Amino acid sequence: MIATSFLLSSFWAGVCVLQAQQSGSATAERNLKFQPQLVRKTVSVINPPARGSITATLKGTELAPNASGQAKLKMGDVDVTVEAQANGLGAPGIFGAQFEIYLVWAITPAGKIFKLGAMEAKGNRFELNTKSAVRSFAIVVTAEPYEQVTRPADTIVLEVPAGSQTIAASCEFLKDGYAPVGYVFPPIDAGVGYPPQIVQMYNARRIATLAGAEGNGNFKMGAELFNSVVFSAERQKKFTDVMLSQANSATKYFETARVAALQHLMR
Repeated sequence: MIATSFLLSSFWAGVCVLQAQQSGSATAERNLKFQPQLVRKTVSVINPPARGSITATLKGTELAPNASGQAKLKMGDVDVTVEAQANGLGAPGIFGAQFEIYLVWAITPAGKIFKLGAMEAKGNRFELNTKSAVRSFAIVVTAEPYEQVTRPADTIVLEVPAGSQTIAASCEFLKDGYAPVGYVFPPIDAGVGYPPQIVQMYNARRIATLAGAEGNGNFKMGAELFNSVVFSAERQKKFTDVMLSQANSATKYFETARVAALQHLMR
């Protein structure tokens, strides 16, 4: 994906903005209390047939009361094909500047969580087509800051309602896991017009910083990749596949560091 010289200059300036935002995060941590917690919620597990297909309704939650959708499960011999569609959802950023993506999660009757993938905007709706080796699961859609998050937040926007073809299960979601309570994320100034991998890398770094993860080894590895992407993009005047792959890796490192920091906070 090619970016113009003007955009890359803005990208470089955006790094300075991001670093300024992060330098102020220590003040935010002093003035606002970081209170991550796991909250248990009941979800509705779809009870599919052994063969054939079933279509489940997706209902908007109180966060997205105008949202609706459906998930069609096609039962194969080994895998289940999942075709999910959602209408009435705005951009994820309506829930806060930290949110960039909608993720679809599968939750088993035992409460085990699997990430099915990110929904892609298609005109006025969002879609996901994927496969799952698990055959019976609940489906929930959450707003998230980047695709590499390892546990769903409690920002649930769509779920399967309870009905005659579902059974209840219990699962833990992360509440207040991205910032101190009351903290308002500023928009990412360098994000306009950039590949999602770049925007999500920015997001992951500032979120891990707010969690106090900067001393973690994984954070440092992510920061090295972050800097490599920034300097390479500025030098080459484009985003190459290698840079986007590095951005994804950086996001994973930042997420690992954030999770470790949250575990320390929740002890």
